[in-house]
Amino acid sequence: MNHDEWMRGSFKRLSSSLGFHFVPTEEIERRLRRIRTAMEKNEIETLLVIEKMDYYYLSGTTQDGLLFVPLQGRPLLLIRRELERAKIESPLEDVISLKSNRELPSFIQTHLGKLPKILGLELDVLPVKDYFRYQELFKGSKLKDASSILRDTRKLKSPFEISLMRVAGEIGRKVYQEGKKILREGMTEIEFGGLL
Repeated sequence: MNHDEWMRGSFKRLSSSLGFHFVPTEEIERRLRRIRTAMEKNEIETLLVIEKMDYYYLSGTTQDGLLFVPLQGRPLLLIRRELERAKIESPLEDVISLKSNRELPSFIQTHLGKLPKILGLELDVLPVKDYFRYQELFKGSKLKDASSILRDTRKLKSPFEISLMRVAGEIGRKVYQEGKKILREGMTEIEFGGLL
């Protein structure tokens, strides 16, 4: 085992002991298969995931970055900061540093072997100025709305997600039980919230 593998293992063990659950590789792979099935059905050749929750859902990391998903081949995780942490958190194999969005076309062309003809984006949440920036970066590509694909895929909950929802529900139940014990007359909402 090399030093990097040892560090990743140590970080994961520490994180797990603190209650953090990494998204398993099989879970990410299952999600990507469902996304790709929907992409193919909607004639979207590639997908650039920008929105934080969709990005986390498909990559397993919340480190600042973007996720490029081709219909065929491995996804490309492009990280702006905390590259090493993203490599630990995400089960994806292709994780690289991204200094500027201007690098995107070059990285995507290298990864895919060409620039995409159709690039799916989350147009329901993408600011207009960003849309125009991607339009300029990918001049030969048609930008297509992939919002419904991501929303519909995320609607279906896996056993992994359901188990995390149960844990969150149990935490919520315990918080409210404790709340009954610490709430007293004259306490401000901020004080009560801080104690919760």
